[in-house]
Amino acid sequence: MSKLIPNDTALRIYIPQQVVAVKGETSLFDKMAHWLDSAEQWLENTFTSAPTLTRIAGYSDDHPLKRAARSVVAHEALTNAIPSLDLVQTLNGFAVVSNANLAPASKERVERLIASHRSLRDSSIDLMMPLLAEASQWKGSAQCSFFASTLFQRIADIRILSKEPTWEKFIELRPAILAAESRLASEYISHELMQSLRDMALGLKPNDAIRARLKATLQSHVADLVCDRPLRDSNLRDIVDYIRRHADDFPEWHRSDVARLFDPPVFENKKKASGYFF
Repeated sequence: MSKLIPNDTALRIYIPQQVVAVKGETSLFDKMAHWLDSAEQWLENTFTSAPTLTRIAGYSDDHPLKRAARSVVAHEALTNAIPSLDLVQTLNGFAVVSNANLAPASKERVERLIASHRSLRDSSIDLMMPLLAEASQWKGSAQCSFFASTLFQRIADIRILSKEPTWEKFIELRPAILAAESRLASEYISHELMQSLRDMALGLKPNDAIRARLKATLQSHVADLVCDRPLRDSNLRDIVDYIRRHADDFPEWHRSDVARLFDPPVFENKKKASGYFF
Protein backbone atom coordinates (compact mmCIF):
# COMPACT_ATOMS: atom_id res chain seq x y z
CA MET A 1 0.00 0.00 0.00
CA SER A 2 1.14 3.52 -0.77
CA LYS A 3 2.77 5.30 2.18
CA LEU A 4 1.92 8.74 0.85
CA ILE A 5 -1.64 8.08 -0.38
CA PRO A 6 -3.12 5.38 1.86
CA ASN A 7 -6.83 5.93 1.14
CA ASP A 8 -9.43 7.34 -1.24
CA THR A 9 -9.76 10.60 0.70
CA ALA A 10 -6.04 11.36 0.35
CA LEU A 11 -6.16 10.56 -3.37
CA ARG A 12 -9.13 12.81 -4.15
CA ILE A 13 -7.40 15.88 -2.74
CA TYR A 14 -5.36 15.91 -5.95
CA ILE A 15 -8.10 15.13 -8.46
CA PRO A 16 -11.22 17.08 -7.39
CA GLN A 17 -14.06 16.99 -9.93
CA GLN A 18 -11.94 15.42 -12.63
CA VAL A 19 -12.56 11.75 -11.94
CA VAL A 20 -15.67 11.04 -9.91
CA ALA A 21 -16.96 7.70 -8.69
CA VAL A 22 -20.42 6.51 -9.64
CA LYS A 23 -22.49 5.32 -6.68
CA GLY A 24 -22.16 1.61 -6.09
CA GLU A 25 -18.91 1.29 -8.01
CA THR A 26 -15.55 0.24 -6.62
CA SER A 27 -13.73 3.24 -5.25
CA LEU A 28 -11.22 5.00 -7.45
CA PHE A 29 -8.55 4.31 -4.83
CA ASP A 30 -9.16 0.54 -5.02
CA LYS A 31 -9.14 0.63 -8.82
CA MET A 32 -5.83 2.48 -8.77
CA ALA A 33 -3.99 0.62 -6.01
CA HIS A 34 -1.53 -0.98 -8.43
CA TRP A 35 -0.72 2.30 -10.20
CA LEU A 36 -0.36 4.18 -6.93
CA ASP A 37 2.17 1.62 -5.69
CA SER A 38 4.08 1.81 -8.98
CA ALA A 39 4.06 5.61 -8.98
CA GLU A 40 5.36 5.74 -5.42
CA GLN A 41 8.12 3.27 -6.27
CA TRP A 42 9.04 5.50 -9.23
CA LEU A 43 9.14 8.52 -6.93
CA GLU A 44 11.40 6.66 -4.50
CA ASN A 45 13.77 5.31 -7.15
CA THR A 46 14.02 8.51 -9.17
CA PHE A 47 13.72 11.36 -6.69
CA THR A 48 13.65 10.64 -2.97
CA SER A 49 15.45 7.40 -1.99
CA ALA A 50 13.77 4.93 0.39
CA PRO A 51 14.85 6.57 3.68
CA THR A 52 13.73 10.00 2.49
CA LEU A 53 10.36 8.71 1.29
CA THR A 54 9.76 7.11 4.70
CA ARG A 55 10.65 10.41 6.36
CA ILE A 56 8.34 12.38 4.06
CA ALA A 57 5.48 9.98 4.77
CA GLY A 58 5.86 10.82 8.46
CA TYR A 59 5.46 14.55 7.91
CA SER A 60 2.15 16.24 8.65
CA ASP A 61 -0.27 16.35 5.74
CA ASP A 62 0.17 20.10 5.34
CA HIS A 63 3.97 19.91 5.01
CA PRO A 64 4.94 21.43 1.62
CA LEU A 65 7.27 18.57 0.69
CA LYS A 66 4.70 15.91 1.54
CA ARG A 67 2.00 17.75 -0.44
CA ALA A 68 4.29 18.01 -3.47
CA ALA A 69 5.39 14.36 -3.25
CA ARG A 70 1.78 13.19 -2.89
CA SER A 71 0.81 15.25 -5.92
CA VAL A 72 3.59 13.70 -8.01
CA VAL A 73 2.44 10.19 -7.05
CA ALA A 74 -1.26 10.90 -7.63
CA HIS A 75 -0.82 12.47 -11.06
CA GLU A 76 1.79 9.95 -12.22
CA ALA A 77 -0.55 7.13 -11.17
CA LEU A 78 -3.50 8.67 -13.00
CA THR A 79 -1.41 9.31 -16.11
CA ASN A 80 -0.63 5.60 -16.28
CA ALA A 81 -3.99 4.29 -15.06
CA ILE A 82 -6.44 6.26 -17.18
CA PRO A 83 -5.93 4.21 -20.39
CA SER A 84 -7.01 1.11 -18.46
CA LEU A 85 -9.95 2.67 -16.64
CA ASP A 86 -13.51 2.79 -17.97
CA LEU A 87 -14.24 6.49 -18.36
CA VAL A 88 -17.38 8.37 -19.32
CA GLN A 89 -17.89 12.12 -19.63
CA THR A 90 -20.42 13.56 -17.16
CA LEU A 91 -21.62 17.09 -16.39
CA ASN A 92 -19.19 17.21 -13.45
CA GLY A 93 -16.18 15.71 -15.21
CA PHE A 94 -15.10 12.14 -15.88
CA ALA A 95 -16.57 9.11 -14.14
CA VAL A 96 -15.04 5.67 -13.66
CA VAL A 97 -17.71 3.07 -14.39
CA SER A 98 -18.32 -0.48 -15.55
CA ASN A 99 -21.87 -0.03 -16.86
CA ALA A 100 -21.99 -1.12 -20.51
CA ASN A 101 -24.99 1.17 -21.13
CA LEU A 102 -22.84 4.29 -20.71
CA ALA A 103 -20.82 5.53 -23.66
CA PRO A 104 -17.11 5.85 -22.97
CA ALA A 105 -15.36 9.18 -23.23
CA SER A 106 -13.89 9.94 -26.63
CA LYS A 107 -10.23 9.21 -27.34
CA GLU A 108 -9.49 12.92 -27.67
CA ARG A 109 -11.05 13.76 -24.29
CA VAL A 110 -9.16 10.95 -22.59
CA GLU A 111 -5.88 12.10 -24.17
CA ARG A 112 -6.50 15.63 -22.92
CA LEU A 113 -7.17 14.28 -19.43
CA ILE A 114 -3.92 12.29 -19.48
CA ALA A 115 -2.00 15.34 -20.72
CA SER A 116 -3.51 17.42 -17.92
CA HIS A 117 -2.37 14.98 -15.23
CA ARG A 118 1.07 14.71 -16.82
CA SER A 119 1.40 18.50 -16.73
CA LEU A 120 0.29 18.61 -13.09
CA ARG A 121 2.79 15.88 -12.28
CA ASP A 122 5.60 17.89 -13.87
CA SER A 123 4.61 21.06 -12.01
CA SER A 124 4.63 19.09 -8.75
CA ILE A 125 8.08 17.68 -9.52
CA ASP A 126 9.42 21.21 -9.89
CA LEU A 127 7.77 22.22 -6.61
CA MET A 128 9.28 19.22 -4.87
CA MET A 129 12.88 19.51 -6.07
CA PRO A 130 14.02 22.58 -4.07
CA LEU A 131 12.37 21.14 -0.95
CA LEU A 132 14.21 17.82 -1.02
CA ALA A 133 17.45 19.38 0.22
CA GLU A 134 15.64 20.11 3.50
CA ALA A 135 15.30 16.37 4.13
CA SER A 136 18.61 15.54 5.82
CA GLN A 137 18.66 11.90 4.71
CA TRP A 138 18.38 12.92 1.07
CA LYS A 139 21.83 14.49 0.94
CA GLY A 140 24.37 11.89 -0.10
CA SER A 141 21.76 9.62 -1.70
CA ALA A 142 22.11 8.34 -5.26
CA GLN A 143 19.06 10.40 -6.18
CA CYS A 144 20.66 13.56 -4.83
CA SER A 145 23.84 12.83 -6.80
CA PHE A 146 21.80 12.34 -9.98
CA PHE A 147 20.32 15.83 -9.82
CA ALA A 148 23.55 17.39 -8.52
CA SER A 149 25.41 16.24 -11.62
CA THR A 150 24.02 19.02 -13.83
CA LEU A 151 22.95 22.66 -13.72
CA PHE A 152 19.58 21.60 -15.16
CA GLN A 153 17.78 20.22 -12.10
CA ARG A 154 14.16 21.14 -12.72
CA ILE A 155 11.90 20.57 -15.70
CA ALA A 156 11.47 24.35 -16.02
CA ASP A 157 15.22 24.62 -16.64
CA ILE A 158 14.88 23.07 -20.09
CA ARG A 159 12.54 25.79 -21.35
CA ILE A 160 15.56 27.27 -23.11
CA LEU A 161 16.00 23.92 -24.87
CA SER A 162 12.46 22.78 -25.61
CA LYS A 163 9.14 24.45 -26.38
CA GLU A 164 7.36 21.67 -24.50
CA PRO A 165 9.31 21.00 -21.30
CA THR A 166 8.22 17.71 -19.76
CA TRP A 167 9.84 15.12 -17.51
CA GLU A 168 10.23 12.82 -20.51
CA LYS A 169 11.98 15.59 -22.49
CA PHE A 170 14.14 16.40 -19.46
CA ILE A 171 15.44 12.81 -19.42
CA GLU A 172 15.87 12.75 -23.20
CA LEU A 173 18.02 15.90 -23.22
CA ARG A 174 20.08 14.99 -20.16
CA PRO A 175 22.98 13.18 -21.96
CA ALA A 176 23.52 16.14 -24.29
CA ILE A 177 23.33 18.56 -21.36
CA LEU A 178 25.92 16.58 -19.40
CA ALA A 179 28.26 16.49 -22.40
CA ALA A 180 27.91 20.25 -22.93
CA GLU A 181 28.56 21.04 -19.27
CA SER A 182 31.61 18.78 -19.27
CA ARG A 183 33.06 20.66 -22.24
CA LEU A 184 32.47 24.06 -20.64
CA ALA A 185 34.02 22.83 -17.40
CA SER A 186 37.09 21.38 -19.13
CA GLU A 187 37.75 24.41 -21.32
CA TYR A 188 36.61 27.39 -19.25
CA ILE A 189 34.88 26.97 -15.88
CA SER A 190 36.64 23.98 -14.29
CA HIS A 191 34.89 20.91 -12.99
CA GLU A 192 35.40 22.12 -9.43
CA LEU A 193 33.55 25.40 -9.89
CA MET A 194 30.89 23.78 -12.09
CA GLN A 195 30.10 21.28 -9.34
CA SER A 196 29.98 24.01 -6.72
CA LEU A 197 27.40 25.87 -8.84
CA ARG A 198 25.31 22.70 -9.18
CA ASP A 199 25.38 22.08 -5.44
CA MET A 200 24.30 25.65 -4.76
CA ALA A 201 21.44 25.40 -7.24
CA LEU A 202 20.22 22.22 -5.56
CA GLY A 203 20.30 23.80 -2.11
CA LEU A 204 23.28 21.79 -0.88
CA LYS A 205 25.29 25.00 -0.44
CA PRO A 206 24.21 28.53 0.54
CA ASN A 207 22.85 30.65 -2.30
CA ASP A 208 25.04 33.42 -3.66
CA ALA A 209 23.77 36.13 -6.03
CA ILE A 210 26.92 36.31 -8.16
CA ARG A 211 27.13 32.55 -8.52
CA ALA A 212 23.41 32.34 -9.28
CA ARG A 213 23.91 34.75 -12.19
CA LEU A 214 26.89 32.73 -13.37
CA LYS A 215 24.83 29.53 -13.23
CA ALA A 216 22.08 31.10 -15.35
CA THR A 217 24.62 32.39 -17.86
CA LEU A 218 26.26 29.00 -18.16
CA GLN A 219 22.89 27.38 -18.76
CA SER A 220 22.50 29.60 -21.82
CA HIS A 221 25.90 28.45 -23.10
CA VAL A 222 24.91 24.84 -22.52
CA ALA A 223 21.80 25.53 -24.58
CA ASP A 224 24.01 26.80 -27.41
CA LEU A 225 25.90 23.51 -27.51
CA VAL A 226 22.84 21.28 -27.14
CA CYS A 227 21.02 23.18 -29.88
CA ASP A 228 24.06 23.14 -32.21
CA ARG A 229 24.57 26.88 -32.08
CA PRO A 230 28.09 28.38 -32.30
CA LEU A 231 29.93 28.54 -29.01
CA ARG A 232 30.33 32.15 -27.81
CA ASP A 233 34.01 31.88 -27.01
CA SER A 234 34.61 35.60 -26.45
CA ASN A 235 31.76 35.76 -23.95
CA LEU A 236 33.06 32.73 -22.10
CA ARG A 237 36.53 34.25 -21.98
CA ASP A 238 35.04 37.40 -20.49
CA ILE A 239 33.50 35.21 -17.79
CA VAL A 240 36.85 33.56 -17.15
CA ASP A 241 38.53 36.98 -16.98
CA TYR A 242 36.00 38.05 -14.33
CA ILE A 243 36.65 34.86 -12.36
CA ARG A 244 40.40 35.42 -12.58
CA ARG A 245 40.05 38.94 -11.18
CA HIS A 246 37.87 37.79 -8.27
CA ALA A 247 39.89 35.00 -6.73
CA ASP A 248 38.20 35.31 -3.34
CA ASP A 249 34.78 34.68 -4.90
CA PHE A 250 35.85 31.66 -6.96
CA PRO A 251 38.60 29.80 -5.06
CA GLU A 252 37.65 26.46 -6.66
CA TRP A 253 38.55 27.74 -10.11
CA HIS A 254 41.89 29.17 -9.01
CA ARG A 255 42.88 25.81 -7.51
CA SER A 256 41.92 23.90 -10.65
CA ASP A 257 43.94 22.64 -13.60
CA VAL A 258 41.78 24.78 -15.90
CA ALA A 259 43.09 27.93 -14.23
CA ARG A 260 46.57 27.11 -15.55
CA LEU A 261 45.22 27.11 -19.10
CA PHE A 262 44.58 30.82 -18.69
CA ASP A 263 47.72 31.61 -16.72
CA PRO A 264 50.73 30.15 -18.58
CA PRO A 265 54.19 30.60 -17.06
CA VAL A 266 55.90 33.84 -18.04
CA PHE A 267 58.81 33.34 -20.42
CA GLU A 268 61.91 35.17 -19.23
CA ASN A 269 63.99 36.41 -22.14
CA LYS A 270 67.71 35.94 -21.25
CA LYS A 271 70.66 36.79 -23.49
CA LYS A 272 72.44 33.53 -22.58
CA ALA A 273 69.45 31.44 -23.55
CA SER A 274 69.71 29.68 -26.93
CA GLY A 275 66.33 31.00 -27.90
CA TYR A 276 67.08 34.64 -27.07
CA PHE A 277 65.27 37.13 -29.30
CA PHE A 278 64.73 40.91 -29.47
